[in-house]
Amino acid sequence: MFEAIKNNRAGFDEFLLRNQTAILNLVEATPSRRSAQLRRLAPKDDLTQMALILAAWQHCRKAVLAYDWLMDHESRFTPGRPYRKETASQGLLFDDLRKRAITRWPFQWGASPFIEEAKRREPCGANDYNEVMDEYNPETGLY
Repeated sequence: MFEAIKNNRAGFDEFLLRNQTAILNLVEATPSRRSAQLRRLAPKDDLTQMALILAAWQHCRKAVLAYDWLMDHESRFTPGRPYRKETASQGLLFDDLRKRAITRWPFQWGASPFIEEAKRREPCGANDYNEVMDEYNPETGLY
């Protein structure tokens, strides 16, 4: 997976677009259903399954960024305000989220193939670091 992304990052980004529905389904699925979904989406193709897992993980990281933004800007969502004022306010969300750095590679998987992340030494150096999510150990089931 590392080499596939490092050698063709644009190809990975295209993969994300083509498989957006599958990625959302993985995120929404209960843990017990994810293995069956992966086998159905990419039978006997470990690389595609790993890419889908990484894409679902990235989607969750984006959600963490959005929730972080919401916690920092509680006043942005106020019921009852005129829709034009709400639209003017909410439009800032998109630009603000784009400015925030996102982790695109789980630190548990080792060095990142994404150049902008390769310079980081510690997971907490990422703006969207979430200790509970990033420190989960599937072998022990502990955080």
